[in-house]
Amino acid sequence: MKKKQRRKYFKDQNLLNEIGEKIREIRLSKNISQESLANEVEIDYSQINRMELGKVNFSISYLYRIAKALEVDPKELLP
Repeated sequence: MKKKQRRKYFKDQNLLNEIGEKIREIRLSKNISQESLANEVEIDYSQINRMELGKVNFSISYLYRIAKALEVDPKELLP
């Protein structure tokens, strides 16, 4: 019987940093606090902070929810 191989966890730190910077830039340009954005997205505000700092490898679902809360097209959050 073949042994299952573990998949490697993929994390592109540069990409996460760039997306986090875009989220922060747009959020600040609209005078929205991290707490207000987090409430709209329905997550803890510390998670928004970690996303903006590139410390969290979050899902496309959260990216979409953040874009919707910021009233931008999700592609505007991508580099």
